[in-house]
Amino acid sequence: MLDNLPQSVRYVKIGAGGRWWGAAKARGQLHCGWWFVPRDLLRTADLARIKDCIQHHVAYKHPGTATADFNALRVVLERPSQHVWVTFEDGCLWWCTVRDGITVNEDRETEKTEGSFWLTCDRPWSNQSIGGTLLVRRDLPGKVAAVAGFRATICEPKGSLEILRIIQDRKDPDSVEATQAREAYTAAVAKLIKKLHDRDFELLIDLILARTGWIRIAKLGGVSEGTDIEAENVATNEIAFVQVKSEANQITLNDYVKRFQARTEFYDRMIFAVHSPIGGTLAPPEDEPAVQVWEGNRIAELAVRLGLGEWIADRL
Repeated sequence: MLDNLPQSVRYVKIGAGGRWWGAAKARGQLHCGWWFVPRDLLRTADLARIKDCIQHHVAYKHPGTATADFNALRVVLERPSQHVWVTFEDGCLWWCTVRDGITVNEDRETEKTEGSFWLTCDRPWSNQSIGGTLLVRRDLPGKVAAVAGFRATICEPKGSLEILRIIQDRKDPDSVEATQAREAYTAAVAKLIKKLHDRDFELLIDLILARTGWIRIAKLGGVSEGTDIEAENVATNEIAFVQVKSEANQITLNDYVKRFQARTEFYDRMIFAVHSPIGGTLAPPEDEPAVQVWEGNRIAELAVRLGLGEWIADRL
């Protein structure tokens, strides 16, 4: 359950270059190092003596570095179950929860491949959110993906809240608010489009085509074999048959589909743009994927995404 997930996050590097990751993932464990700390101190979690050991070890040239490393180790030894643990491997964010209490690696021969000790996972390592979304690094917010660049062993990432939100499949509240505002604006633009004069509506479709890579090759508003607009996409080497109407019903659409099908040697696709369909939603033939129907809402979505909302308002 979501309520059982700890609300604190810690990032851990599973060995230099992820060298302990294979064992950790396969066994459902979180592996750590600190090979120079005596095993008996780790078993008893004797923090005072561990701190003294670390601060006086020759590996640390600066006291601040030793203190930071001790604090990292203390996080592992003191109630690690209160955190969600995350790491980056294989191009993904992986997360788990663990049980309190470490298991010391008694075999010095395997220390390089398994670490000095490990925690046992409560929830095993997963690269998916609770809802099943794959947590690919390139798809994550920058604040979350940046955690992978942390060079030490353990830290509390700055993106902790975002990590928990993503694992729990929750949306950013500001993003939700922005989406709702955009949807409301798009609905308002759809109403404005229905008020456009026929000529302005044709101009709008022409602008949408131009901003999506289509170059008009027939005179706008003129008729060439029943076509309002002929447009070419140089990048895809396609020519589109574009019909623009303020109102139309299914019979009208079917008629233009037949015209398109009769000229498929010249036209690669058909776009039927109508802001006020008559008799309900217009549907192209299921076996004709080259035919696109742009109704009012779809046209409004395109207009908003392409920055044409203000242009539309100025036409009224």
